[in-house]
Amino acid sequence: MNIKTQIKDISKRCKDRFNRMIEDALYKYDCITTYNRYHKFYKGSTSTMQLFKDKVSLATAWIGSKLNRVDLSKASMGYSDCYIHNTEAQEQNRDLRRKDLNS
Repeated sequence: MNIKTQIKDISKRCKDRFNRMIEDALYKYDCITTYNRYHKFYKGSTSTMQLFKDKVSLATAWIGSKLNRVDLSKASMGYSDCYIHNTEAQEQNRDLRRKDLNS
């Protein structure tokens, strides 16, 4: 091999290696930015605020399920027995609520 072909071969290898290093660095940068943007979707990386929001929504759902058993018309008049124990009364209230929503 003469010297010109050796120089071309070495420069081509250096150029390819340099391009590969740049591509790898760009890929790593893209992975880091993607992770930082969507980190709340990755398992085990929830923030404290997200945990707090989840617990508040769970507590709100629990309170809402408990309020379904309260007869609000009796409670607003001041009766102490405002819990609905009768399933027929629950069905009647559910039917009335559906009729009110449909009207």
